[in-house]
Amino acid sequence: MANYRQYIPLIDAGEVIDKTFTNKNTDPVLVSNNTIILAELAHIRPILGDEFYGELKLEHNNGTLTSANSDFMVYYLEDCLAWFVRFEVINDIMSNITSSGVVHNLDEFSRVISEDDYNAFKQDTYRKAEIFAKDMEDYLTGSDQDGLFPTYEANRPASMSDTYKNHGMIFYDSIYDVTGTDACPSCGTYTVCNCNDCGNC
Repeated sequence: MANYRQYIPLIDAGEVIDKTFTNKNTDPVLVSNNTIILAELAHIRPILGDEFYGELKLEHNNGTLTSANSDFMVYYLEDCLAWFVRFEVINDIMSNITSSGVVHNLDEFSRVISEDDYNAFKQDTYRKAEIFAKDMEDYLTGSDQDGLFPTYEANRPASMSDTYKNHGMIFYDSIYDVTGTDACPSCGTYTVCNCNDCGNC
């Protein structure tokens, strides 16, 4: 695998704050480049695949984005990534590691929300990120985009088939009855099935 870590993040802290934070005066220092890269690696690269992710990183770093890749970044990837960054940075904004241990960040006009409210808030952030992720994937795989993203089309990540990922945990359809798979579970193809096991050939 190429060294994608040498390239700048696909978005910056200001864009994350502008797209996902209610308080636009949030200190950008709270959204570090490492957190943005973490969100890229954990949430974006698995959707795009190593090759297309690497292509976007290189072109973005060098200012050489193709027209199609630039539109994809502006209208789809940046929104999706911004919400995943917010999901990853919430814990760091709420708490801080000091010599006294892990403490909550407070000021005179704020109070810490309950654990239930915090979990609901974080879950809602992840839900919004997933909506943008699904929209981004639908755009990439839409027939209107045929031929616009050859690197993605030639190296599209294998489907999870009968599994479902939520908050980094993998659930199996046979247990949780998650539907909506986008590939044949036997041969793994996305559109035309190439096996005789599922009856769709």
